Amino acid sequence: MFHKQKACKHQQQGLGLVSAIFVITILAVIIAGMSRFFAFSQNVTVQEFLGARAITAAQTGVELELTCLQNGLTGCTASAAVGSDPTSWDYWPGAASTATFNIDGLANCRAEVFYRSVSSSEGNFWTIDSTGICGGDGLDGASRKIIVRAVQ
Repeated sequence: MFHKQKACKHQQQGLGLVSAIFVITILAVIIAGMSRFFAFSQNVTVQEFLGARAITAAQTGVELELTCLQNGLTGCTASAAVGSDPTSWDYWPGAASTATFNIDGLANCRAEVFYRSVSSSEGNFWTIDSTGICGGDGLDGASRKIIVRAVQ
């Protein structure tokens, strides 16, 4: 009987090392998964932030263009309203008036604005198409588009 107990003790000597390696491996897999999840969450948060800035830039472009149109200002476009030269005057479809913003909330953002006049039996309208673009290309940027129809 004494001999059997000694054999059992001898067979259990490496169990602690195997258990420790198993636990360390499982913890490493969990930590790797968590870090990947956190990195993904961070990218999603950045995209949401850029999207919010892009929609604000698009709305600002629409408002600036409406201000110019409603007040009948000669040569006024959304781009002229923020102090940058338009690449061409607004027309639909074609080259956009590009407003580049230099204020804190919209730095590195721009709005590309088109408009056209539309007449119908209901009256005369302006259709204003504004695309807000913030950041760079791909995952480093975002764009949002707004189309508004306003009474002339």
